[in-house]
Amino acid sequence: MPEDQNTALPQPQGGGTPPPKPPEVRKPKQDRPPDDDRGIWRMSRKSFLNVAGWFAFLSFIGTATVGALRLMVPRVLYEPPSAFKAGFPEDYVLGEVNEKYKDDFRVWIVRETDGFYALSAICTHLGCTPRWLPAENKFKCPCHGSGYHKDGVNFEGPTPRPLERLKITLDDDGQIIVDRSVKFLYEKGEWSKPGAFLKYNG
Repeated sequence: MPEDQNTALPQPQGGGTPPPKPPEVRKPKQDRPPDDDRGIWRMSRKSFLNVAGWFAFLSFIGTATVGALRLMVPRVLYEPPSAFKAGFPEDYVLGEVNEKYKDDFRVWIVRETDGFYALSAICTHLGCTPRWLPAENKFKCPCHGSGYHKDGVNFEGPTPRPLERLKITLDDDGQIIVDRSVKFLYEKGEWSKPGAFLKYNG
């Protein structure tokens, strides 16, 4: 006959104490996040300083990298060419100061009976751009009142010397060429040099 399952286990003989129970294994406590927990957006002061530090470091690295790459690219200033074609002699009116190229090249072209000359539209005082006043037959600087005759010679105001003349020649195709890189100064007697005046009797 099988023994009753509820029968108590035999006690050790000799009246000894029962063996100790194994220690109870406790599962780690699972904290429940509060209802207003923002997850990854929750940031302590320490975490904020850590993120700010990394952001500053990466910003510095990025700026330094961009600066280094920028140094490898040459800086080119795109300016109008020093020499340009100014049309055909027949396009100019005798005795007129032509201002067609004043804005783009700062140059006046004047036609006289025996030819042409080109004046730099830069005041020799402080570099302002004078105005041509046909009624008064003179160039007048709006900055400090310097005045120049039609041929470019100064006669009033603080300007120390006449306007500069520029090299003017005739190209093979018959057009006028003005080269702003070649200048002729009146005070040095250069207005009589070849290139300071274009002879034309057409």
